[in-house]
Amino acid sequence: MTDAFTISERIVIGCRSRGDKLTALASRSHNSRETLDYLIGAGIENYEAIGSSLKFCLLAEGVADIYPRFSRTMEWDTAAGDAVLRAAGGETLTMDGNPLLYGKRNQSRDVDFANPYFVSRGKV
Repeated sequence: MTDAFTISERIVIGCRSRGDKLTALASRSHNSRETLDYLIGAGIENYEAIGSSLKFCLLAEGVADIYPRFSRTMEWDTAAGDAVLRAAGGETLTMDGNPLLYGKRNQSRDVDFANPYFVSRGKV
């Protein structure tokens, strides 16, 4: 029996350095007025609406710069993509500027494992 999965090539990925014009990523199915207001306030004109963890991976690959999320997510929605982004040199911060944490239980304002609003970004 042969192994059908073999690695033929490895490509190193990494977040790009921010330029003058940022490219943002937004939710395709859960976009919000807060997200659009955030983009306008940050002077970001170029954004692409796409699904789920792909946004984190595009930041990690250096295809985009920022992903603001102002609608509901749970830890299982973000954990894998956020891990890829962080490994590539990016970060995910809550609106108070702290890193997004995992394993949130007994939250006074929400259910277990619910995420607060956050902004993910490549290299600053």
